Amino acid sequence: MRPTIILLATMALALVLVGGVATGQQQQQSTSSAQASTATDKSSSDVTIQSSTQKAAFTNGSGANFLGVKVTDHGNLLSFESPAGNEAAIGNGIAREGYSLCSLDGNTVHGYDQGNVELGFGTPTFAQPNGAGTFPLTVTRNTTDGKLQLKQVWAKPDAIEKDVTVTMTVKNISSSTINGVRLGRGGDFDIGNSTFDRGALTDDSAFQWDDRISGPDTTNSFGMQLTALTFATPHGPDIDSRAQWSDRGQRCDDFTQVTPVTDSDLAMRVFYGLGNLTAGQSKSVKFEYGRF
Repeated sequence: MRPTIILLATMALALVLVGGVATGQQQQQSTSSAQASTATDKSSSDVTIQSSTQKAAFTNGSGANFLGVKVTDHGNLLSFESPAGNEAAIGNGIAREGYSLCSLDGNTVHGYDQGNVELGFGTPTFAQPNGAGTFPLTVTRNTTDGKLQLKQVWAKPDAIEKDVTVTMTVKNISSSTINGVRLGRGGDFDIGNSTFDRGALTDDSAFQWDDRISGPDTTNSFGMQLTALTFATPHGPDIDSRAQWSDRGQRCDDFTQVTPVTDSDLAMRVFYGLGNLTAGQSKSVKFEYGRF
């Protein structure tokens, strides 16, 4: 009987380990448990600092009706400005926005690019049918492990609605099925004149804003939202502190602070659970950044 008991216990433990990270939204948990969910074959010495070179730019209107959008050659949102003078997503010429691509529901990191640091993505290729420096902009990158391709198509920003949409397509370029693919996008945004903002969530969107009545920036009370537009694909928005985003945004961890959050240095993210991708299969989802 004893060998049988040992065998059953071993099988039970294996099933628990294979379970992975839940794809649903979770409240903030300890960093030790979040870090335990990450596995990658890249070392810290492989991390590179990217240039955040501007690849496309758009401006329209003036004053309260202004919209300005800039995107880098790696597909990062370098700047979102609306109204004039209310610029987010930029710090000392370096983007603070980006994306991450994982499998096994976040346990394996294939690549990330947060604007200031990146790991696991190769050299991008581009398409700009309306000419250099313009939208739409397509940025395509393969992961350096040769398993996944990520294509970003940044649409021409909407001058009326004051928003911009990016369609992201993940393709399995390996010869075998990749399970539990997860795609995340987000950034460290400072709305208005202060680094402190308020944050909240719905099932589809993450929000950062300055309140018109109270808070550190009542004279410049505007907001920015990140929305998952592909509603039928499982997704979840998150609000992080700046420090949490620097860590979790690299690993596809779907953890959030309890919201609403009042007057803090915040970041926001949205994740999609793309499920399993067979060899050659691809799936597309949309993200939207907008003023509110």
